[in-house]
Amino acid sequence: MKSPYVNELEPNKLITTSFLVHSKEIRQKKSGELYLSLLLADRTGELDAKMWDNVAEVIDAFDRDDFVRVKGLVQIFHNRPQMTIHKVRRMDDSEIDFGDYFPSSRRDQEQMWVELRALWPASQCPSQGIAGGGAGR
Repeated sequence: MKSPYVNELEPNKLITTSFLVHSKEIRQKKSGELYLSLLLADRTGELDAKMWDNVAEVIDAFDRDDFVRVKGLVQIFHNRPQMTIHKVRRMDDSEIDFGDYFPSSRRDQEQMWVELRALWPASQCPSQGIAGGGAGR
């Protein structure tokens, strides 16, 4: 399980955690150097993030919709949390638990299926897919 989540982040803390990349923009500083502007997310929300240094080393290492592991400092900028990223890497599939990144019900999945099947009579369900517990499961 990932930790901390977006809703648990505290200002002025150096953290290492993982996120789903919702957006990735390559921008230019006034000096002409490149920086990354990212929108990172997990199941609890989104976080604005910037990577100011060593961008050339990671610019092609990940894309939008990739899962990344980051190390950085969380600060408040314009009354919102923002992370300054020091290190970032694309995660391997084996490291990812999708439940950490997408909202889901806290209710028991099997109990919800039982309730759904009770609401949808078998005679109205094509090929017994839902009512029979087959297709879609």
